[in-house]
Amino acid sequence: MADIFSPMRRIFILQGLEQAAGRELSNEMLQRLLKSLASPCSIAEVNSQIAWLENRGYVTAARLGEGGFVNVKITRAGIDVAKGFARADGIDQPPEE
Repeated sequence: MADIFSPMRRIFILQGLEQAAGRELSNEMLQRLLKSLASPCSIAEVNSQIAWLENRGYVTAARLGEGGFVNVKITRAGIDVAKGFARADGIDQPPEE
C-alpha cells in the first residue's frame, strides 16, 4: 500500500522551504517542521521525500559529509507548487487560506 501521507508531507516541505529565510532548510529542520504539523516521520522518510522532490525538479539538495546532513533549497517550479500556482501529481494542493 502506498504511503497516504507522502503527498501531504511533500506540500508541507515545499511550503516550509518557500517561507524559510533563503528558501532553504536542512533535512533535520524539515523533520521538525513535519512533526510540528502533526506528520512526524523518521529522517530516512524525510530524505526519501527530499529525493522524490529533487528527482522531479522541485528542490535541489546538497548532501554534506558522511553524517547524513542534507541542505535543501526550493526551485522556481517548487515555489509555484507551494503557492498553488501549479499542480503536481503526487503532491497535495496547498490548504485554502
